[in-house]
Amino acid sequence: MRRVPGMLSALRRAAGAAGALADEMLLPRRRPLASGRIALDGIDARVEILRDRYAVPHVFARSAGDALFGMGFAQASDRLWQMHWSRFAATGRIASLVGERGLPADRLTRTLGLARVAEEAWQRSGEDERRQVAPYLAGINAAIERSPRPFEARLLGAEIGPWRAEDSIAWSKLLSFLLGTAWEQQIARTRIAAEFGPGALDEIDPPLPADSRTVAPPCGSLGPAGDALEAAAALRDALGIAGGASNNWAIAGNRTESGAPILACDPHLSPVTPPHAHFIHLHCPEFDAGGAGIPGMPGIIWGHNDRIAWGPTASMQAANIAVAEELSEDGGSSRAEHGWTPVEQIDEQIEVAGGSSVPLRIRRTLNGPIISGEIDASAAPTAERRAFSLNSLVLRPAHSGAAITRLLAARDWDEFSAAVGAVGDFNLCFGYADADGRIGMRVSGAAHRGSPELLRFPAAAWLPPDQGGVPTAIIKPSEQPCVLDPPDGIAVSANNPLTPAGDAEFGGEFLDSARAERIHSLIAETDGPHSPADSARIQLDQTDLRLAEFARRASDLAERDAATAPLLELLAGWDGEMAADSAAAAIAAGTAVEYRREALREILGGRPLPTAATAISTLDIFSARAGSWALARIDADPARAKSELSDALRAAAETLAGRFGPEPAAWRWGRCRELTLAHAFADVPLLGKWLSAGPFPAGGTADTINQSGVLGLDLFAAPTAAPALRLVVELSDPPSAQFVLAGEQAADAMRPAGPMTDAWLKGRLLPLLRDRAEIERSRSRRLVLEPTSRAPSVD
Repeated sequence: MRRVPGMLSALRRAAGAAGALADEMLLPRRRPLASGRIALDGIDARVEILRDRYAVPHVFARSAGDALFGMGFAQASDRLWQMHWSRFAATGRIASLVGERGLPADRLTRTLGLARVAEEAWQRSGEDERRQVAPYLAGINAAIERSPRPFEARLLGAEIGPWRAEDSIAWSKLLSFLLGTAWEQQIARTRIAAEFGPGALDEIDPPLPADSRTVAPPCGSLGPAGDALEAAAALRDALGIAGGASNNWAIAGNRTESGAPILACDPHLSPVTPPHAHFIHLHCPEFDAGGAGIPGMPGIIWGHNDRIAWGPTASMQAANIAVAEELSEDGGSSRAEHGWTPVEQIDEQIEVAGGSSVPLRIRRTLNGPIISGEIDASAAPTAERRAFSLNSLVLRPAHSGAAITRLLAARDWDEFSAAVGAVGDFNLCFGYADADGRIGMRVSGAAHRGSPELLRFPAAAWLPPDQGGVPTAIIKPSEQPCVLDPPDGIAVSANNPLTPAGDAEFGGEFLDSARAERIHSLIAETDGPHSPADSARIQLDQTDLRLAEFARRASDLAERDAATAPLLELLAGWDGEMAADSAAAAIAAGTAVEYRREALREILGGRPLPTAATAISTLDIFSARAGSWALARIDADPARAKSELSDALRAAAETLAGRFGPEPAAWRWGRCRELTLAHAFADVPLLGKWLSAGPFPAGGTADTINQSGVLGLDLFAAPTAAPALRLVVELSDPPSAQFVLAGEQAADAMRPAGPMTDAWLKGRLLPLLRDRAEIERSRSRRLVLEPTSRAPSVD
């Protein structure tokens, strides 16, 4: 959940806003039900929910269904407003809560048709799948009926109605869609090429190098056979999801102190409060599993049971692609490979809080919804108008359903693979380890099969697939890249390419291999057998290999004078650690930003960047792959780089001195990029500061394991990403796990930060308890849910 710009006017219109704020601040706090005894429909036997000192709910049940009921109840008790906001975002109803500022996000999700797709997907669900999901939904609704209305709902005058299976499906599809950025970057490349020419695009965004570190080895890497940019930005801002990034790794037992494998994972998402993830422990005869899930979705996404551990990163494959459409003069037809086809039109109304509803006309071609207005015909090679549509595998009327919940009881690689193979919505790279000593990686979901080079750009609806048209073949889950028991005992994924370039049968917007290289080297170079503490330290690593090399080039090439000599000395002795208290880190980052800004200005001929500015900032090459890009440019022309680096260093020093004063010792990196865990109402004066946590000094970059997001072209921009959680699991007997969350377990509008946030900021991990006696000794609170006679509905 993230802020919506300009929300203040909407809040002023909300009935009872002042009263809600007064109640929250002056009256006794209305907290979720966490102790006592209540009778509920929807469970077969007693369910106990014990909350430990870290506010993690431990659900003890006598069946898997009752355990999932307890999960839904606990999530909704802790994160009811977050869940409500998420489903309204997924179904295009943000404006009904916050007014016209929610319209850009609503227009995109309505155009995608997520609500319609979710309805159809649920209608196609079999009775068994409905029965599996029903207890979780019943638990959510039991909590909705009995929980106090969240502060945000009272502030906006919003009522929170029952949760439906379609809400979970729409929310999971929206999250999956936002993690797949290929379509945005395809459009960005088109805009840049159209405005500045193909040559400029080639300089700004060359393909990834062929020798990038890959998840899978060159042989046997595929499957079991070998064993509209602005609207998207508004939607991401509303939810606090700035694209996908993460780390995970698995270490074989022959490399560990205990002889048991270790799995570590830390997904990187926008820093928000409440946090994206929610930790829970579920115990029943069928499984005993703990870890983190996403409120509103059944199952544990990063976690373990007594036999296996799992945790995904974003795979970055091209599951969502842009398609250039040629439209007829009246816009009623679109040109396909074999002729013209009708464009479907759907008219909807978007409800707006405090105002009149707004009409929206949705147009769909054979390839999917049109997500842009018509492109100027004068720029097209024919008289027909053009627009972009979206061909997204997420928009198929299918869903993962209970697939993630199958991981809870999986016992080995085969059962894990079967569960991951059924995760249809999410295109993720799951790390794996088990008690038998096996480790690996497997990709879930589907992707378009096609040439990686062609898939760097939008497809052309009127061309054959092999000539740049819309791909007709799909990489099915059973064909996705996987690796099992790698020879060196280390499996790493950090959004880097999934297979070597020559093996790829799919496109993707893979990030630089810097994090993957750093993780692999730190594990391989561990002094002695690897321990969980070693993995925990690796998760905190803030060394930027690319920026360290950039600083070395600058110290070698830049001109020295009285002003730059002391700065170059700092850079020459710097090891690349982007620590919050490091002046060298600030100087290196500032120089890199200025270097890239001037390089971009030269490439584009000094022309203004109206539409291309957004496009360039969308490209990974100018964000998450900026370090490699700068090094390649320096190597291409060292003589030119000498002057450019000298100018960039002076400009960075001037910028830092203007902000922090003339003494370099005060130019600390953590002062440049202060991190705030932002509430959805963070931009509201006064109120936003109370509801958000921070700012805190932040270290790291997009290329550090402990990530803080991209630098872009603004040295002082707030971090765009952070580890939403950290988890380290050792598959010993019994397994042990440590975790921390970037925020608090239970949402509290007036107390956004607490002990969990403090532990996360200090780099501490907490024990993820599973033993009941330990839980009860951990200052636990106990809620008992007693059954009534009625069973949960599957409708």
